Amino acid sequence: MSNHTDGALQQPTPRPRIAVLGGDGRPHSRIPVDAEVRYFAAAGDGGNGEARRLATALRAGTIDHVYILTRWNSHEVTGRIRRICKQLQIPVTVVP
Repeated sequence: MSNHTDGALQQPTPRPRIAVLGGDGRPHSRIPVDAEVRYFAAAGDGGNGEARRLATALRAGTIDHVYILTRWNSHEVTGRIRRICKQLQIPVTVVP
């Protein structure tokens, strides 16, 4: 029986949970490669249901950072998601 006395076990650092709104699903150079990334289609590609799904995930606390690819999103959707993030203190990076 081994008696391990090196102190408390260190927990691994959790991977950041990132949401990407818009785009075509390809990795973007500004998004960390070590992150857990969830993609949400722009309204033109996936309907408003994707923005609602993202809003639900934000409110559930399952997203740490949002990247909004503005080329694929409307001003209305971009503004709505940014307002929710501001309210919940979730950082947003807007990528043109």
